[in-house]
Amino acid sequence: MAKAKSSETNRLWPFYSLVALFVRRFGLLLLGGLVVYSAILVAAQTHQYRLATSEYKKLEDEQNLLDLNWQKLRLEQSALAEHSRIEAIAEKKLKMKHLDKKSEVIVESEIKRETQKPRE
Repeated sequence: MAKAKSSETNRLWPFYSLVALFVRRFGLLLLGGLVVYSAILVAAQTHQYRLATSEYKKLEDEQNLLDLNWQKLRLEQSALAEHSRIEAIAEKKLKMKHLDKKSEVIVESEIKRETQKPRE
């Protein structure tokens, strides 16, 4: 009776017996292959991480350099746009000077004169 049950179980699970046979023969080889594959993936990911970190550092350095240049340009612009500097350049290169009240001449436009005339 016990032998009959055992043979029925073996007939119901032929696939599991094939898997067990495969694992017994090639299990260690399969496990070794998975370990090597996993190690290669870890090495590749570490390499990509290092490349990305290196690129990030380069971009960060470039950003710092650009910020520094931007600050220099803003200082230079503010120095060049100072009113006293522009006034000095106007006096020296263009020979401009401040007017006094005696040399001041007021020119009125004709349009304004016509509008101010009384209508007849």
